[in-house]
Amino acid sequence: MGVYVLVAFVVPVQAGLVFPRSGWPLHITLARFDTRETADAVYARLDGVLPERLGFGVRIGPDAQFGRDASVPVSLVEPEPALHRLHTAALEALGPQVHLPGAQHNRSNYHPHVTHAAKRLRPGDEFRVRQAALVDMRPDNDPRLRRVLAVWEPV
Repeated sequence: MGVYVLVAFVVPVQAGLVFPRSGWPLHITLARFDTRETADAVYARLDGVLPERLGFGVRIGPDAQFGRDASVPVSLVEPEPALHRLHTAALEALGPQVHLPGAQHNRSNYHPHVTHAAKRLRPGDEFRVRQAALVDMRPDNDPRLRRVLAVWEPV
């Protein structure tokens, strides 16, 4: 089973980028999912809906703490209808063939955020969602690494 995440990186990246689990570039998670389908099949499902929904701006809101014990510092993303449409379109394109761990955090319960890392965003910062990227969470069956399999740009 493949374990994937669809993200919008704050700074666009190239397909093929490999990074350690602890070294994620800043991003907004659009959907996290598991599937028995191939990465090519997942790409084909998303390719028809993502490019036309990219190219909008978002603004960073206040800081918050996520996770079971509120130990994960994040920057919330202010409500942006285009971001919610992108999230929903991705879920609809993926369809029932995928399993959504943390499904309670999707659709109307989707709370987009950027997890703090070595760098972080500040309240009031703005950036354009110029890219969506499909990331393999276990490339070559190695859970210590992440690999960007594909990127989509606006049409």
